[in-house]
Amino acid sequence: MLLAQNILEAQTLKRKGLLGIMMQTLTDSISIQNNLKVKTGVHITTVMPNTTFANLGVKQGDVLTKLNGTSVSTIQDVLAITSQLYEDDTIEAEFYRNNKKEIKSTALLGRPMETFKNAHVTYGEVAYDGNVLRSILVTPKQVQKAPIIYFLQGYTCGSIETVSDDNPMKKLMNDWLEAGFAVYRVEKPGVGDSQSNKHCTQISFNEELKAFTEGYKDLMSQESIDLNNIFLFGHSMGGVIAPLLTKIKSPKGIITYGSIAQNWYDYMVDLYTVQPKHFGVSDAQIKEDNKVNLKFNKDFLIHKLSGKELLNNKAYADFFRANELNFKQNQYIGRHFDFWQNLADIDIPKAWSKVKTNVLAMHGEFDIQAISPKGAQRIAEIVNKNGGKGDFKLIKNADHGFVNFNSMQHNVETLGNGSYMSHARDNYSTELAKESINWMTSKIKKLKL
Repeated sequence: MLLAQNILEAQTLKRKGLLGIMMQTLTDSISIQNNLKVKTGVHITTVMPNTTFANLGVKQGDVLTKLNGTSVSTIQDVLAITSQLYEDDTIEAEFYRNNKKEIKSTALLGRPMETFKNAHVTYGEVAYDGNVLRSILVTPKQVQKAPIIYFLQGYTCGSIETVSDDNPMKKLMNDWLEAGFAVYRVEKPGVGDSQSNKHCTQISFNEELKAFTEGYKDLMSQESIDLNNIFLFGHSMGGVIAPLLTKIKSPKGIITYGSIAQNWYDYMVDLYTVQPKHFGVSDAQIKEDNKVNLKFNKDFLIHKLSGKELLNNKAYADFFRANELNFKQNQYIGRHFDFWQNLADIDIPKAWSKVKTNVLAMHGEFDIQAISPKGAQRIAEIVNKNGGKGDFKLIKNADHGFVNFNSMQHNVETLGNGSYMSHARDNYSTELAKESINWMTSKIKKLKL
């Protein structure tokens, strides 16, 4: 008999800390805009209540310059230091408020643990090659040997734990659990409780694929679930990972949401050409911007230039000035150059051509990130052409993050005015859960309720 909802298996992983901040690397433009005299550090944009940084007294608008005596000038610097800290460790912060230096310290608060009303949560470990990753298995109380969904998250280096019941991702998982499906996830290297030689922000795409592969192997060792009925759910970049895992074991089915069927360089061309139109950028301006953007992507993804080499081109240095520090550290939109350049070598259509199982490719009607339903439609077409069974489904009103909107413009407005998170709390896409549950159920001969 299980006496607790949260089961921690015998393990080596300690609980990571809850920082409770959102931040951005300080740039010249941010310094000028906020009348800051300090020129190097990390600008704090949000401090959440009842968290470590709230206890430190750090507030929105402060500039963090040191952690535990070590200077920080980028988000990656903060992550590198805090990734080595655990619950109850002392954290000392040097920061500037109104251009005056303050130094304060406190005990690091541990991250709250995940709970579900009608399910058991088991925190486990996936160990390989200098990594010990946190795994999370959630099993519905009302089902023995439940079919299982392996949730493959997107490209960012955020944790896949979902403590808040308002989180649309948690609502989606809860609907799956209520329908009798178990859910499995694994943190990326260095994220959450994971202990790794390299943090997620420093690894290549192939190293990330290795992490998900090892997670898949761990899932297949779980005796409490139905290993004959495994479904992969690839969200966004997870939809690129999903077909690459089938060489380990072909699942009962694959579901993708907000993913692509073209190679990454081609997608980036579309991203720079089509997406700006949703944000009101004129065709003339897009054409002008793409004189730099498209050449940059070829040098970056195809020719694989380093950050230093790219910055030697004045056109790039001027156009991407806000990213200049990141380029110097070979970082671009939250990931290392190795990740993007490695990803550009992956033949995504070929990966889908080798999938012989059931596939449901879904696209949200108002998904700005995935741009158009053509990607999901193409996934289904490739699978059907090569011996699998592919279906396409458009999810009305939904965006990339499982949230409903009235229109694409409504989505753009919430992204622009900072109200997206508050809107997301009350507008979860129930159709996404309904369609995925109906489809998975149709592929299983019998649910053992």
